[in-house]
Amino acid sequence: MDTGGGPKENDGPPVSKNGSIYSVPMISRQAGPLCAGLIKYKERDTLLGEILMSSDSNGLANPVVLGLYGFALAVILLSVHNLGFFGMDATIMAAAVFMGGIAQLIAGLMEFKRNTMFTGTVFTLLGLFWIAFGVLQAGALGAPAGVLGSPEHTSLSTFFLIFTILVVFMTFGTFKSPKSFIVTFVLIDLTLILLTSGAFLEMEALTKAGGAFGILAGAGAVYIASAEMYAEQYKKQILPL
Repeated sequence: MDTGGGPKENDGPPVSKNGSIYSVPMISRQAGPLCAGLIKYKERDTLLGEILMSSDSNGLANPVVLGLYGFALAVILLSVHNLGFFGMDATIMAAAVFMGGIAQLIAGLMEFKRNTMFTGTVFTLLGLFWIAFGVLQAGALGAPAGVLGSPEHTSLSTFFLIFTILVVFMTFGTFKSPKSFIVTFVLIDLTLILLTSGAFLEMEALTKAGGAFGILAGAGAVYIASAEMYAEQYKKQILPL
């Protein structure tokens, strides 16, 4: 039994002897799995409501910005191609492998290190998809990187269909996140559904519609990434999520 009257372990938020504020990094439930928050503590008050982006308590920086910017560059470039402005070439394949693939793969592995299962799964799966896409397109163009040869139309379309279904299921995991995350995921779903339908039915109109929605999805990713980056840099919310 404690008779000392002093502070007990786990008795409340940490406060220095002079009453100054300590900041404890934590994942903000209000902002969802993609956001990190700081809950500021004082000696007698707990200040809630101000959600700031931050690095995790294990010292790892927030990798979400890298993953979202990489995704945005790759999907916007591919979407412009799907709209018919230029053909499939090495530029798109390089962006798919490095920006859409490796950048998101790094972000996903870092999210796993931060013990964030949802975003780790999302970024890792998307990154591997983009790398596979780049390899398959290299094979379709007869490039040496396409060591497996040119993909067959039906199997390639089925690959897109299965991936689309997986992304739709992942979308349900965003419903507790801010609206911007939900909207961006829905735009990604619509993009994949239209592109997959266009591939199966060989309808150029559906492919172009998928390109239009892909640009919107990329714009949503840019907005979220910028909001997260600005919030951490300026320690306040600049762009609402």
